Amino acid sequence: MTMVRQFWIGTKAQDSSSGIWRFYKGAGSPWSDVTAVLMAVAPMPTFLAVHPHAERLYAVGEGTRGGVASYDVGTDCSLRRTGTVGSGGHGPCHLLVHPQGQWLYVANYGDGVLGAIELTEAGDVGEHVRTYTHSGSGPVVDRQDGPHAHFCALSPGGDWLIVTDLGTDQLRAYPLDEGLPEDEPVLTSLPAGSGPRHVAMLGNHLYVAGELSGEIVTVDWDEGTGQGEVVHTEAASTADGRHQLSHIERAGDRLFVGVRGADTLATLAIAEDGASTRLLGEVPTATWPRHLTMAGESVLVAGENADQVAVHPVSDGQAGEITDRIAVPAPMCVLPM
Repeated sequence: MTMVRQFWIGTKAQDSSSGIWRFYKGAGSPWSDVTAVLMAVAPMPTFLAVHPHAERLYAVGEGTRGGVASYDVGTDCSLRRTGTVGSGGHGPCHLLVHPQGQWLYVANYGDGVLGAIELTEAGDVGEHVRTYTHSGSGPVVDRQDGPHAHFCALSPGGDWLIVTDLGTDQLRAYPLDEGLPEDEPVLTSLPAGSGPRHVAMLGNHLYVAGELSGEIVTVDWDEGTGQGEVVHTEAASTADGRHQLSHIERAGDRLFVGVRGADTLATLAIAEDGASTRLLGEVPTATWPRHLTMAGESVLVAGENADQVAVHPVSDGQAGEITDRIAVPAPMCVLPM
């Protein structure tokens, strides 16, 4: 039986092509045969998530007055919007569904608010949104004037919701009560001006992409206290241009991270004890790389300013040069199903 892999793409186009796109790839078929199709028109659905049990897809509506929409996914992968709700803050940029499927978390970049949206039994967004505000700033004046929540992740043991705050150089860890975050987070301070964006994990270590410093910050995590300790930093790029990191993805003992400005895809090796990383190399990728994901033996990179998803084969543990490009307007998020 031929296996088909489905991928949803969130975009940030400014015209009628703005929406949720989809492409699929059959096992053994070349990437050059893949074509993306617009499945639902929506305003700036820049990040997507799927329900762990129900046939539901979620999308942010990135804007000053942020929103989140839920969609029923048909057997033919058609999308039918089943609900919308405010994100609880401004500029929503990331979504995460709790494994039990009752809560949907949204990071609002604009004002740093974490939103927790209660889902219905069917998996649709409901009207109940809990909000969690934060305060603080950082040394990079034009980017760290206040809190900027950028990413949500469950801790290695699942007891905490970790929120990266680019504006305050902190990890905010909220203890969870059946998926609902409690009010006061435990804070872990990262190097000043690092601008934590996205996180990958292995064992009891977190690997944080510092958007502003261009470094991967390794954090030793304590599940009992919800506290982390910085144990290593590593530059993610040596290429010319800015080193403004975007998404970080782990595959085994390798980390792949997008570097905007230099517009490269970097590969780093995780040390055997997990406590450090080492840059192995980097290759040019699609212009202004955003989210990326693993697809078998390839890394897919959403190149926002290139209007394409770039395909990088992985060989001997390193991402290689682009072999194929899939046309999509202003892709921001590539989500495998």
